[in-house]
Amino acid sequence: MTTYQEYVAKLPAPRREAIQTLRELVKMVWPNIEETMHYRMPTYALDGHFLCAFASQKNYLALYIMPHDLLEHFADELTAYNCGKSCIRFTKLTDETLERFQRILEYAGKNYAKSALYGKMPVPK
Repeated sequence: MTTYQEYVAKLPAPRREAIQTLRELVKMVWPNIEETMHYRMPTYALDGHFLCAFASQKNYLALYIMPHDLLEHFADELTAYNCGKSCIRFTKLTDETLERFQRILEYAGKNYAKSALYGKMPVPK
C-alpha cells in the first residue's frame, strides 16, 4: 500500500469510517501536519518528526503516539483501554474516545519537542 486512499479502500465500511474520522481529527488539530504512509499505516509528522499514526488491526483499531513517553501524561485516563507502549487500542470510536484522542493529540503536538525521544524518530526520506 502506497497511499492513504489505497489503505482505506481495503477496509470494511465501519473501519474505513473510523479511520477517516481519525484522519479528520488529526488534520483538524494540526492543519499543517504531513501525512505519509510508513510501517504500512497512515503516519503523521510535525517538523519532520513522527507524531502519530493509526491502523486497523485484526481485532481492533489503534492510535499510535510516536513519542510514546508523552502517553504517560494520560495514564489515569487510559485505564479503560488496552494500551501498549505507544498505542491505544480500541474497537469503537465513541464521542468520548474522540474527545480523549483530541486532547492527547493536542498535548503530544505541543510537547513532542520536550519528549526524551525527540529527534530519534525522524521521518525517513
